[in-house]
Amino acid sequence: MSSNQAFSYLRTREWHLNLGVGGGGRGQLELMAEDRERWSAADGRVRVIEQRPNTALSDTTDTAQVEWAADLPNDPGQLRAYLLKGAPSPQHNVPETLVLIASVQRLHTQAIPAELAAAFHEILIGQPDLVALGETVDRAGRTGPGYSFEFTFGPARRLTLIFDPASKALLATEEMLIEPGRLAVEVPAVASYVLYLEQGRVASTDERPSAVLPG
Repeated sequence: MSSNQAFSYLRTREWHLNLGVGGGGRGQLELMAEDRERWSAADGRVRVIEQRPNTALSDTTDTAQVEWAADLPNDPGQLRAYLLKGAPSPQHNVPETLVLIASVQRLHTQAIPAELAAAFHEILIGQPDLVALGETVDRAGRTGPGYSFEFTFGPARRLTLIFDPASKALLATEEMLIEPGRLAVEVPAVASYVLYLEQGRVASTDERPSAVLPG
């Protein structure tokens, strides 16, 4: 990465199940939207802009430890081993596919190079318990192959991943509650949904790239 493109930029739109206040002042679970822009650099510099409904815009800068995606191996075998590093031992019954998906999601707080995105895609769709859904439309109206994974580690849930058909970039993720657990919510219910909308490399935290994610 050249010195004049020191920062990763990522723009997302997200929905998360949160405890809100309903009629009569009673707490109730509702799906809250959030727009987020995140700049990050390999040396730990981070700027995050967040906008939630009926809330003042938040614009923060900080330094943090950054897991720099551009430095990861693009070889699927090496990358798979990295994603599973530190995974719970088999006796904890945490599905391997869940560990892989969670690791990929963790790294999607920054721009993902094309070769790395293709390697993520190859690793995930190679999991035998990931189910192909065919063409799937995300909440931004983009169409791509969708895959789902159901698991019962805790309350039963379903994770859905939607990829760009050409670049294999991750376009969207969804977590659906199949069982309510201790939550007072009717199921099936969306627990979270993330759209990856725009990414690129920029020279400073005051710049935005001109390109959007494929779709």
